[in-house]
Amino acid sequence: MSDFAMDHVRAFIAKTRVAEMTAKGWRVVGPGEEGSLLMEGPQLGGAPLRLSALVNDLFDDLVAQALERADRMDRAAGRLPRAA
Repeated sequence: MSDFAMDHVRAFIAKTRVAEMTAKGWRVVGPGEEGSLLMEGPQLGGAPLRLSALVNDLFDDLVAQALERADRMDRAAGRLPRAA
């Protein structure tokens, strides 16, 4: 029970839905509030993968823009030859 995966979610699940969530791969972590249990399970819909792809695309764009800006500054300072 102590090995939690990074792509898992913890949530309070109503006791009436515990069997359904267990069938979907969730597990009981501990007691919850009144009428619920604290459970842990996989992200719904593969959210980490979608978010990771979005962040990686954004990061790639930002790096490309920064490199282009640095090249323009180097050309302006005469440190790089002009493109033909």
